[in-house]
Amino acid sequence: MDTTLKGALAAGAAAVLLVGGAGTLAFWSDSETVTGTGISSGELKLGTPVCGAWQLNGAGAFTTQLIVPGDQLTRTCTVDLIAAGENLEADLALTSPDLGTSNGLVDELDASAEFTVDGAVVTSVTEADDGGPTVTDEIGVEVTVDLDFTDATNASQDLTATLAALTLSLTQSDATP
Repeated sequence: MDTTLKGALAAGAAAVLLVGGAGTLAFWSDSETVTGTGISSGELKLGTPVCGAWQLNGAGAFTTQLIVPGDQLTRTCTVDLIAAGENLEADLALTSPDLGTSNGLVDELDASAEFTVDGAVVTSVTEADDGGPTVTDEIGVEVTVDLDFTDATNASQDLTATLAALTLSLTQSDATP
């Protein structure tokens, strides 16, 4: 092996030992600890809806009447909302309406909901609605199930649907400042 090559390898090994852990070469260093803190999470939830009876075309209680195209069933409810946390925003919706086993009538029914806070229609709520990190409101909900006159077909005649489960949802949306 060439003497020059041996010398270069020896110098490289010495440099590795000096820098890499032999402890003979020192660099200045320091460290400080950033103090921690306790954190708590907020919450986002709906209470149990309190609802009145189903109404047919706004004219009285729906019991066993047969519906026809153009009819509208409505139900008015209230539900408590708790939204606690800075920069919290959530969307309100009616999701997963369960109207029974699919058939011509079920396929032609349209379920929707309108949400109100203090009489104003809303689609979402934010912590800023009450000027603080916690919103505690009573949300008004009007659930509507329509058999639309212009969209109805003969396929929806003499059938049954069940207003089994109309789910209200509150889903956090991105309100990053």
